[in-house]
Amino acid sequence: MARITIKEIAKKAGVSAGTVDRVLHNRGEVAEATRDLVLKIAKEGNYSTNVFARNLKLNKVYNLAVILPKDNEYWKNQSEGIEEAAEEYASLGMQLSFYTFDRQDKDSFLTQSNIALNSSPDGVILAPLLQREATQICESLQQADIPFIFVDSNLDNIKPLAFIGQDSRQSGFLAAKLLNLGYASGQKAIVIKYTDFDSLNKTLDERIEGFKKYYKQENFSPELIHEITLEKDFVGLPPGIESLLGNQEPIHFFVPNSRVHQIAKSAENVIPRHLSRIIGYDLVRENIVYLNKGLIDFVIYQNPKVQGNLAVQAFYKHLILKTEVPPTHYMQLDIITKENLMYGK
Repeated sequence: MARITIKEIAKKAGVSAGTVDRVLHNRGEVAEATRDLVLKIAKEGNYSTNVFARNLKLNKVYNLAVILPKDNEYWKNQSEGIEEAAEEYASLGMQLSFYTFDRQDKDSFLTQSNIALNSSPDGVILAPLLQREATQICESLQQADIPFIFVDSNLDNIKPLAFIGQDSRQSGFLAAKLLNLGYASGQKAIVIKYTDFDSLNKTLDERIEGFKKYYKQENFSPELIHEITLEKDFVGLPPGIESLLGNQEPIHFFVPNSRVHQIAKSAENVIPRHLSRIIGYDLVRENIVYLNKGLIDFVIYQNPKVQGNLAVQAFYKHLILKTEVPPTHYMQLDIITKENLMYGK
């Protein structure tokens, strides 16, 4: 008879794998009803604790290094998801060390990454926001035979243990479709890229590629897309918008990162709502404000907390269960509007 696994028990009981482990090894507080259900499922499934008993006997500690930015709510949520998942598996010896870096400083990323590498971790969770520098770090990790997982962004020609995040090109494709709803011949779209550390992130370019792909697929003129690069702290509307306003043309904006609130703020009281449609990414505080005001129409939500949680779960499977980890875990392309905002976090 095949024996049930921790994952299968957790799924049947509707709880996390960490909760199942606490019940099976009598560690920590678990509700009595949950404990009884888990034990019942484990008994019926002929569960064996041999693998876990062996790990505990060896008293093995698994140190995970987490290399993430530190500057906004998106990354804060990512970190919280990692911390919560690690707490679930703490009884199995999983420990975290955070190496946060400043997105405005390339050297900060390299410095923190090298400190993490020198700590000889058992695994690394990494946001590879800079392609060249991240590739360099990953090559060092591979040479040291240290597994690593990418969150948020992926890199070509690098093979992490897993990538957890959205399909960036497909999300850009979705953004273009949303901006063109109701426009059978395509609508003029202004793509705004605010210069920043993030502007060097290849994910942003992939989102724009996906955006253009939609226009090509629908046989819309590529001349309808206007790309504009602005300084990160630019205040106001991009040059040339006034002429569109004079013609009463609809003005649609796509901002491929979390700075979409900047264009929404600039459009407030300047562009009539019936002429504007604005879409961007992430439920950071400023974006939530302008979603509630109805000035941002759509936010594509990446669920960073779940990304972080899944990254730790992947290392749990790899380091402790010794099972295969799927190389790619694409997150849903969640569309948040004013109407469903309350359910988006």
